[in-house]
This record gives sequence, structure tokens and C-alpha cells, in this order.
Amino acid sequence: MRNSSQCGQWKEAASLFHRMMDEGIHPNVVTFNSLIDPLCKQKKVKEALTMLELMSERDVKPDVITYNSLIHGFCLSGQWKEAAILFHRMMDEGIHPDVVTFSSLIDALCQQKKVKEARRMLEQMSERGVKPDVITYNSLIHGLCHSGQWKEATSFLSGMACQGICPDKITLNFMLDAFCKQGMMEKAEAVLELMNKKDVKPDEITYGTMIIGYCLQGEMDKAKDVFELMITKGFSPSLGTYKMLVNAYSKIKRKDEALRLIDEILQKGMMPGITTQNAKRHDQVMHFYFHLLYKRMPKLGSSRCQRKLG
Repeated sequence: MRNSSQCGQWKEAASLFHRMMDEGIHPNVVTFNSLIDPLCKQKKVKEALTMLELMSERDVKPDVITYNSLIHGFCLSGQWKEAAILFHRMMDEGIHPDVVTFSSLIDALCQQKKVKEARRMLEQMSERGVKPDVITYNSLIHGLCHSGQWKEATSFLSGMACQGICPDKITLNFMLDAFCKQGMMEKAEAVLELMNKKDVKPDEITYGTMIIGYCLQGEMDKAKDVFELMITKGFSPSLGTYKMLVNAYSKIKRKDEALRLIDEILQKGMMPGITTQNAKRHDQVMHFYFHLLYKRMPKLGSSRCQRKLG
């Protein structure tokens, strides 16, 4: 049954469940958990809640795994209040929430920008002697960064070190993104140094974020260096990264770099169905070219652009 439910074959698993009950085989907490968990992952929380009630009817006591699945499912479905009700219900039943329980609730609160409530949940976590992990902190740091509270996020990053919790790539990318959006490139560079110190390898998100940050500040030489490093490390820049670079180059009238990057976009087939041969006839690329180049570079001759397009 567990294999069927894990593979997403819910109907087959449910059929087996009813068959075992018809044959007088009593399902235990493991049986119910193997059904509740996939239902919650598929956001079928009503059906999962029905299973919880069936557990009660059959005198099968749920455990922390049962409630973790349910709470995660309701959080995943954006139903924070229902998740909170389940949280209090599990404690009323004498089931102690663990780090997974708290992390699910904290993440849900942060997703809804309820960072104050998430921080209170962290305090409650500490009061109950449950130690947060990197996932807990990632949710909080992301929530704080997303709401523009980068100072508080930095404080939590330091708090991780005090508790012996090493930040991972996700943590540091969140911090990097926050600093780049605030135009604090020196702090962003310090995060990159921390990544090297912690032996956390940058990824395409790391490099893309740095490129965007430098572009926003008009530091195009640094943006170009990161762009080239990104490619050297084996990562492929996204279309969004290319567009940001083209946009930034066009603002400072560096037409050759802008045109070279547009050529790369087309040559790599990053706009499906569009090539350098048919680009002139495609509205999306025409808008892209003329908006970024003609409007911002009035001195760029039409013959030059036609040669690039042709």
C-alpha cells in the first residue's frame, strides 16, 4: 500500500485499504500515515482529514508523522488557520511537535508575510526545547529578506552560526538576493566570500543574482566578469539574465555588447521558433530590439541593425 500511495496511485491504495478492512485486517498508524501523506502532498487535504477522523473512529492514535503530514498539507494549500488548529489539536492530544512541525508552520507564515508571527513561533519552538535546523532558518531568512528586513535576516544568519547550524546554498542565495536588490553590492560580495569560506559552491542562481545586482548599479564591467565566470563554470545564463544585460548595456549606450548578446540569444534558440533569419518578422523580437536599441540608442543606424537581424 505504501508503494502505491507513494507512486501517486491513490485510488489503488484506497482500494487496498478498504479490502484489508473487509478482510478483518485492522489498519494501524503506519497504514493511515501511508495514505494521509500522499493525499497531503497532492493538496487533497479534505480527504486526508477524513482519514484522520476515520483513525479516531477505529481507535487508532495518530502520531507526530500523521500531524506533520496534515499540517504540511494545509500549509501547502495556503490554509494557515486550519494548520494552526491541527497544531493545537496535536498538543492537546499529548503529541509533541518536532522541528518538521514548526518548520512547516514557520514557512507558511513567512509565505504569507507574517514574519512577526513566524518569529514568535521560533520562540515557542525554543521554549519547547525543539532545536531549529537550516530549513527553519531558511524560511525565516527568506521571509525577512522578502519583506525588506535585511538587517534582521543578517542577524538570523549570525544566529545560525552561534547554534552550530551551517548556512547552505539556499540561505546564502536569499541573502545575496536581498543585498543585490538593495544595491548593497559590497555586502553581496561578502556573501560570496562567505560561500567560498563555507565551501558552498555558487550555482546559476548565485551568478544570475550577482549579474542583476551589478546591472542595476550600472557596474557593467563587473556584470560582464560574473557572466563570463558563470559560463566558465558550466552554467547557462537564463533568458532573463541576457535581457537584464542587454537592457543595462542599452542604457549606457554600449550598443556592440547589447547586439552581441541579442545575437547569442537567437543563436542559442532561447526564443523558440525565432532565428536570426526570421527575427525581423516576429513581433516579440522586434519589440525587444527596437525598444532596447532604437529608443535608447537613436544614433544606431537602421542598416547596422538590419545586418544583425539578417
